[in-house]
Amino acid sequence: MDMPAESPLSTEERIMLTAIDLMERKGFKAVTTKEIAHASGFSEMTVFRNFGTKQNILERAFETYSNHIDIEHEIKNKVEYNLFADLKKVAQVFQNYHADNRKMFLIGFQERNTNPNLIYTMAENPRELKRFLIDYFEEMKKLGRVRTSIDSHAQAMNFLWMNLGHFFSGHIAGQNVAEKTVELDDFIENAVEVFSYGLRPDCPDMK
Repeated sequence: MDMPAESPLSTEERIMLTAIDLMERKGFKAVTTKEIAHASGFSEMTVFRNFGTKQNILERAFETYSNHIDIEHEIKNKVEYNLFADLKKVAQVFQNYHADNRKMFLIGFQERNTNPNLIYTMAENPRELKRFLIDYFEEMKKLGRVRTSIDSHAQAMNFLWMNLGHFFSGHIAGQNVAEKTVELDDFIENAVEVFSYGLRPDCPDMK
């Protein structure tokens, strides 16, 4: 992760940020405490004294540097009950959250079998977004602004999966498929337009 420039880092902060950088590039198992110590400018003894184990470094780093979404402030208080505008806002918050936590997510994905708690912790914010979307779709049904036949849970998950796919494709061989860069703003604009159209009451029901 990038080292903050505005204030001096503590020993623990420098070790954790260095470890996250190395683990994201090489994987948790391949990185040694000796390597972390050397890259952060400390002795291996200092690393052990502050954290004890490499696993503790990783867990403390996730606790310290995982950003959280303020659902109330960033989304709920800004709802317009305009399907396109509201879903666009959710997509922007989702993408910003994943960008801010990019290295954490990629490490969590790499270590999903050996450290399952990491990805579970990172998924708490998307779970909150899912709950918000379900409630939002139900309210929009009452207002007559989405089709009453839609499954709110399924559509909430479809929306999150669509956005998660864009995030991962940008970091896990996505360009080998796309062969053309799609800017984030263009992706959000186009994807939300198509998605929201499919939920509108005037969209033909395909069943």
